[in-house]
Amino acid sequence: MAHILLPIHSRYATAAWYWLQRWHGWLLAGLWLLVQAWCWQLYQGPHITTDSRQYLKYAEQVAATGTLAEGHYLRYVGYPLFLSFFLKLELGWRSMGLVQVVLSGLAARALYSTAWRLSGGHWATAALAALLFVGWTDIQRFNAFLLTESLFTSMLVFSLWLATSTRTVGGAALAVVVLLATATIRPNGFVAAGAAGVAVLVWLREQRPRWRNTLLLGAILAALPLVWVGLNGLLRTFTLIETYEQGVIIYGCPEANIHPAAPLQLPDLAAAPLWRLGYFIAHNPQYFAQLASLKLAYFMGFPKPYYSFLHCLLVVLTLPLLYWLAVRGVGRQSVPRTMRMYAATVVLLQALVVMLTVEDWDVRFSGPVLSHWFLLAALGAQPFLRRLEKTLMEPAVAHTAKSR
Repeated sequence: MAHILLPIHSRYATAAWYWLQRWHGWLLAGLWLLVQAWCWQLYQGPHITTDSRQYLKYAEQVAATGTLAEGHYLRYVGYPLFLSFFLKLELGWRSMGLVQVVLSGLAARALYSTAWRLSGGHWATAALAALLFVGWTDIQRFNAFLLTESLFTSMLVFSLWLATSTRTVGGAALAVVVLLATATIRPNGFVAAGAAGVAVLVWLREQRPRWRNTLLLGAILAALPLVWVGLNGLLRTFTLIETYEQGVIIYGCPEANIHPAAPLQLPDLAAAPLWRLGYFIAHNPQYFAQLASLKLAYFMGFPKPYYSFLHCLLVVLTLPLLYWLAVRGVGRQSVPRTMRMYAATVVLLQALVVMLTVEDWDVRFSGPVLSHWFLLAALGAQPFLRRLEKTLMEPAVAHTAKSR
């Protein structure tokens, strides 16, 4: 009898794989609920910070007068508009926070769907992407705060989902609406629209005949003046040159600041923001490169000065593997190039934003784009997951064949 049975360990491993395949959706949902409950309790949601009060004040103005504020917070107009909806309905802060939680759950489902589609319907790849998103508490704890990051993270995932699933004119129109809405939530909200533009350009580049390449070049040239005007308007209330002078690397962490080795050449205060930025970079290249590289290192997860030993250990054990898998995911030929470019460009644009501005003392700048890292990492892990699946299934297949 024993010779016709699977080895105990193989039989159990195969059964576990089948069990996970059947129930992984419920397990992910359960984990998501546990993480939300833990974050809500830990931070006494909805948690209100100094920035929260500014957004709520703006939302109260919108709800009461229907007018938008001028100045710096106009760059965050999408989030106060979101909050004003609840104020109009006379719903409290708790409702705002709970809707953020619900949207985060829908975003997790959208990320699973996106990974499932791009992986050719491979459940393990989709489950891995969703597991990373749900289990990475640095992302999920955003939901307990009345800050832009929770809504921004969810909207980035919805944009990703629509960008990878659009097949009709109506779907494309909806994607454009969501991309524009995402761009209003934070000053760096344009990263999704920018990535979509890159994806469209890649698609046009792959088309034939050659006149489409001419159209592509014309579109790029026509967009440059709009980009110049838009970026100058966006940067007008930011003090980039002043932060460069101060050597700020991590906002709220002065011990990470650096100092120039020689006097800096500074641009005219009256010049346009982009011109001032270009002037500073051109005339202080070594110092700017030092600033940008340090910001990029911290953005990518290099342990910050105040991290605990355990936090540093977790960073070392997880991030290099995730980044290696994500690079493999970018190179996956079975995934449409436009989709790979979209996900990668969102991350690259956000990294560029941080290099030009500052890194946050927390993960408010890197956290929202982790979903795209996770998608690429899951796609990069797919060949390994398929080999594991094949290894676990072979004994079962062999046993079934013998039993016949």
